[in-house]
Amino acid sequence: MKKYSLEYFASCPMGLEELLSQEILAAGAKKAVQVRGGVQFEGEPEVALKVILHTRLASRVFKYLYTVDAIHEKDYYLEATEINWKELMNFEQTFRLTTVFGDLPRERDEFRNSQFVNLKLKDAIVDYFRHFDGTRPSVEKDFPDISFLARVERGSEKPYQITLMYDLCGDPLNQRGYRIAQTEAPVKENVAAGMLKLANWNPETEGLIDAMCGSGTFVIEAAMMAGNIPPSFLKVQKHLSNRGFKMWTFINYPWFTADRDLQEKFRKLIEEVVQMTDDGMKKLATMKGRIKGSDIDAYSVGVATDNVQKARMASLIPIEKKDALASVPNAEKTLFICNPPYGERLEHGEDERLRALYKGLGDHWKNHFKGHRAALFTGNLQMLKQVGLRASKKTILWNGDIECRLAQYDLY
Repeated sequence: MKKYSLEYFASCPMGLEELLSQEILAAGAKKAVQVRGGVQFEGEPEVALKVILHTRLASRVFKYLYTVDAIHEKDYYLEATEINWKELMNFEQTFRLTTVFGDLPRERDEFRNSQFVNLKLKDAIVDYFRHFDGTRPSVEKDFPDISFLARVERGSEKPYQITLMYDLCGDPLNQRGYRIAQTEAPVKENVAAGMLKLANWNPETEGLIDAMCGSGTFVIEAAMMAGNIPPSFLKVQKHLSNRGFKMWTFINYPWFTADRDLQEKFRKLIEEVVQMTDDGMKKLATMKGRIKGSDIDAYSVGVATDNVQKARMASLIPIEKKDALASVPNAEKTLFICNPPYGERLEHGEDERLRALYKGLGDHWKNHFKGHRAALFTGNLQMLKQVGLRASKKTILWNGDIECRLAQYDLY
């Protein structure tokens, strides 16, 4: 059995690992290693908290706790009863277990059912507390005090290796709190932020237009980047206004509650977010019109308007009802970014409409955006050919379980 101290894992959409690694190192991590779907890193506890508050790209942050080796589920149970669970929770706290399988043989006799593996770990925790305290904690699936993740992979000493982690976040970090309404199949917030970074958008020198703004995700993420506003600012606001509401699950964990120094550092990090938000909003007030959203669909305009207002940016980001093919640059240099329909559920005539849409975008850029740039995100790889322009760069990204491309165009 291996016990961890200062090791963490931040998950992210595939394709954003390198950018996330840069964020984590900037937060003060001593070491960051990119793996598929995330970054392993080492650092003091406050580094993990800073990542949680400031990351634009991570989906969740986990703290490594233990790794155990096992031959089968019963062996796993026996190993897990040796863990000092009192260091990780108390019997009055509720808990949730999630088990995921890593790279395992397709044909195997053990560790085939995640629910059964959860049951064995639950039994170990319950039996531990019954033995030492004469009582037991309860499982809570929806709103637990403690949330554990167990990842099962191939082992070296034994056939299987299970790594146990704290989920420090609770709700995914990409859920910023501004999306009170949404259109069909919106792009995830951290994917949108990642695309802006991959496109090397510089708000100091380049305006931004999303003429198919849908839920308004691109323009809100862009505004937060332009103002250097931490994406957690709405959660921080709720945390400060409602002390009984715990925005992040780590606030319940002995890892945090037993460390007064860490609590004080977290308080200062919260103050920093508040100050950065105030400064950022003031900066955005000097940049009115440099970030714009529009959509031809009236419902989408209403959704985006509501979300922009929730993000406290209603006076800073104009949202208009307009055809994308009527848009014009809003600065000397402009990035036109969009996430057009993929056509996942093709109805009669939909394919022809999509072809015309993608071709129309390419023609519009050629005629009205010379000297500017464009970035198009789509899960329909065939439709990229209809744009009729040579992409300067294409990047594979995943939006949920959909493999997509971010195609960038330098428009001459």
